[in-house]
Amino acid sequence: MAELTARLFGIPSVCMDGREITLPYKKADALLYYLLIKGKASRSELIGLLWGDTDVSTAQKNLRHAIYSIRKELNCDPFQSGQRTMLEFNPALHIQCDVLDFLKRGDLGAYHGELLRDFEIHRANAFDEWLSDERNLLQSQYLQRLLAAEKEAFFCGDFARAEKYGLAYVEVDPLEETAVLTLMQIYCAQKKFRKAIGLYHTLCKNLSDAFSISPLKETTALYYKIVDEWNASTYKIDDQNDQQLFGKDLVLRKLLMLCNGSRTERRKPGLLIQGKIGVGKTYLLDYVLRQYDFSDWLVCRVSCYQSEMRTALAPWNAVMLELMSEIKPWHIQIPEVYMKTATGLFPCLSLECQQDYVTTVGDYPAETDYHIAQESTLLIFSAIAKKLPILLVFEDIQWMDASSADMLLLLLRRLANQDVTIVCTSRDTSPLHIQQMLETAQMDKLLESCTMYNFTWDETKNFVSYYLPERSTPEVVDEVYHITEGNGLLLVQLLNSMQETKVPTHIPSDLSGIIRSRLSNLTPDESRVLDAISVFTDWASFDILTSILTKDPLELMYLCNQLKQKALLTELTKNGTLGYAFSHKKIKEILAQQQSESARRILHLRVAQYLETQISGEHREPYERLIKHYTAGGDRYKAFKYKVLSLSAFAGMCYELLPILTSDTESLAFGEEGIMGYFQVLEEELSSLRAIRFSADTRELDWLERDLLYAESRFCVHSGTYDRGLAVLNCLLESSEAAEDWEMAIKTHLQFIYCAIQTYDFDMLQTHLKSGMQYRAKMEHMPEWGSYLRLSGLLEMMLGNYQEARAQMNASIAAFKKLDSNSSGKYDINIAGAYNYIGESYRLEQNYDKAFRYFNLAIVYNRSRGFYPGAAIFYTDYGVAAHQSGKKAEARLLFEYAEELYQSFHEYSQFPITLSYLALYDVEDGRYEDAAARLKKAFSLCNMIGSPWWMGVSIYNCWKIREFLESEGLEIPQLQALWPASKREHCVWGLKYLHRLKPRCETAEMEHALQALS
Repeated sequence: MAELTARLFGIPSVCMDGREITLPYKKADALLYYLLIKGKASRSELIGLLWGDTDVSTAQKNLRHAIYSIRKELNCDPFQSGQRTMLEFNPALHIQCDVLDFLKRGDLGAYHGELLRDFEIHRANAFDEWLSDERNLLQSQYLQRLLAAEKEAFFCGDFARAEKYGLAYVEVDPLEETAVLTLMQIYCAQKKFRKAIGLYHTLCKNLSDAFSISPLKETTALYYKIVDEWNASTYKIDDQNDQQLFGKDLVLRKLLMLCNGSRTERRKPGLLIQGKIGVGKTYLLDYVLRQYDFSDWLVCRVSCYQSEMRTALAPWNAVMLELMSEIKPWHIQIPEVYMKTATGLFPCLSLECQQDYVTTVGDYPAETDYHIAQESTLLIFSAIAKKLPILLVFEDIQWMDASSADMLLLLLRRLANQDVTIVCTSRDTSPLHIQQMLETAQMDKLLESCTMYNFTWDETKNFVSYYLPERSTPEVVDEVYHITEGNGLLLVQLLNSMQETKVPTHIPSDLSGIIRSRLSNLTPDESRVLDAISVFTDWASFDILTSILTKDPLELMYLCNQLKQKALLTELTKNGTLGYAFSHKKIKEILAQQQSESARRILHLRVAQYLETQISGEHREPYERLIKHYTAGGDRYKAFKYKVLSLSAFAGMCYELLPILTSDTESLAFGEEGIMGYFQVLEEELSSLRAIRFSADTRELDWLERDLLYAESRFCVHSGTYDRGLAVLNCLLESSEAAEDWEMAIKTHLQFIYCAIQTYDFDMLQTHLKSGMQYRAKMEHMPEWGSYLRLSGLLEMMLGNYQEARAQMNASIAAFKKLDSNSSGKYDINIAGAYNYIGESYRLEQNYDKAFRYFNLAIVYNRSRGFYPGAAIFYTDYGVAAHQSGKKAEARLLFEYAEELYQSFHEYSQFPITLSYLALYDVEDGRYEDAAARLKKAFSLCNMIGSPWWMGVSIYNCWKIREFLESEGLEIPQLQALWPASKREHCVWGLKYLHRLKPRCETAEMEHALQALS
């Protein structure tokens, strides 16, 4: 017989012959889970467990329906036949269940977390009590076996296995001191003192918070023993070691306490290290990251640059790029919805998203909204921090742009209690926006500040004695200290210069002079290497340097090593790529001052041309870097080209239909004027380019103009800026047809159609469907053909021709399935949308059983990709059908789940419908303030987009609320303020919108009410 596989520890999942089972509601899930654990149960027991608050007849009916749902989803009858009072599985059914494996065989590996984690159902107290008891029992058994296994492995000398069991125990029960004590002993035996001490501090905090007690004497004694051993073995700063750390003890200890303490200590405020340029801030960070063990950390270290102060989120883009490369070896899974939404701010994340999604059709993506993308970015950090401690290092934040500073403050505030450690460095003076950010962070105790100072005379003497012992006379030390004032960078550069020149005729008196003196002593080839590296923002890969300098790799490697020895360059590896950066930004600044403008332009253009050769078309092209280098190289045309392509790539992440919308679209700011201002800037640049390229072939400019207009039209339609959007679309259509650019013409007609759907403009919808269909021969092998078929079906449904609508929807489904010949699921999200429309057509005919069937299909197809945009719409439509069919309890659950999805995915298509129905339920429960808040939000969204459907249904539900309050003799001012005082005016108000739709039950009910009032 078939095989049923169940994983009930952790997030539950059940598969039948490898196919994941999705039951239509949670009580059916609960029934299946209970029987898998218990094996069998009486029907009366199950009724009392799940429907104890319902009369017997209804409860029996609910039980039969749940059993039927299980049989239907499994495609077989898994239960023993011929039993009226009992329910148990057929012995012939092979069941593999992790809970049973754990109970029968004591398999520790079967325990993946709390039983049925995050699973809960409403109004089933008996089930909740059983589940709570069962969770506690299983967890207790698991912990007993873990502790025994940990001690056994430790006494056998198998430290790796003992550590594994100990960590597993502490993760579940961090207050069990015996397990912590054993784990500390394990760490001590392996010389992992920092981990042992961190474990003790965490235990102290946990015991204090939970019981206001301290650890046992035995545990404390072990702690002091470990501290003594660690102190005896830890690297010490003394005169024979690193001279540049003189006077840095206080800052070093704070840095180590923050980074190397327990998780509790790491959740202290971040650290800001301030000091003058060259005082040793970067050197200290290099030392800590090199000298101490960060192997179990995810470290992201980026610099802020003065040239990028007007580039929004420049350092954060570098952080996200590094973050994505660093998490791969740890196999950390991040929910794709976070990645897709955050891509709006950080294009580098698009490489991590699945590449075979269809973005050209645009069915159910999420808007690249600024605040939403911010939230998703925080969720990415939170998801990683749950698996791995994160250390973020931002250097020279005095050059950080305002958007990045806001993001940093938000991260400090929101992730203060998570395992994310932030260290910043800054010079002693900063611009106003950075000062304000730092003052706020320190006032809110999110950031602790410490200052680094120059070396004293004595420390300078020791420093000179260490590096130039043969010349460390008091006179030389006096002169060196007078010139450098004990500044670490000045000392290094000056002493290197003295070492190179042996007997200098003149010692420069400032940092710039010292560096210029050193640069003047370089060979021409060495200077060319530094010139090339200087045009990069932070570092240059060895491959790019080889290409733009046309050097033999061995010769270039020799030159770079020479510059490393002279302390002008540092070598680094990022994502497995070898590269070089200046040892200090001041060297780069001075070098840039010495270069001619023409030389820098040539280098920028060479870099840009190299980057163009690397464009593969498979991933997101390096648009931002191309824009930077072509702009600096003076090639306005190429810079404009990549600005438009970059904008088109962003627009490709916006979803149109139904559409999936988010609020505050203006907040995605490319500059102070926002995105609309950015469009205007690009249009002005286009006009300027046309003026200076009048004699050249302008076809490519025409093509770029169409891309620019298309991106602008998508934004306008999406945000409800219809007047501007339609003007842009008309211009775009005219240009596309004149150029015979049929692909853009097809997409333009689709934009008109999306606009018509939002506003219920039937004439526009019919016109552009007909116009788009003229390209049928060109589209039949493209996903756009499936979209046009689906949209044709939607038009028929909006006109009330439901049978014709379903025929078009089925043709659309067939078209998408034909395109996906290898069944990869590439177009599942498109197919899900068509199934949802079919379900809607049956709902409008009041054929609810068939509607439920197709809503289920839509949900199953939507889930198949592991990413659920649009699911909120499906559950909303499902909920309306359930409510209208009389299944109000099920409808409420569907609406509640839809609301969760709307909030999780930051969508709002049809959200007013969900909100207005939930407001109706709130009023029935007496939660009037919640109801008023939901209705206000619903009307706000309706007014923004202008959908008569959303508005009509929202007003209709206000009418139902009004009738309920009057029947109960209640007056609720905050609700009554939302509708007209006159009932007649209320009906007229609702019918004003509903009459723009084809007849439906809401229209008929309000018409009847109006007639009764006449």
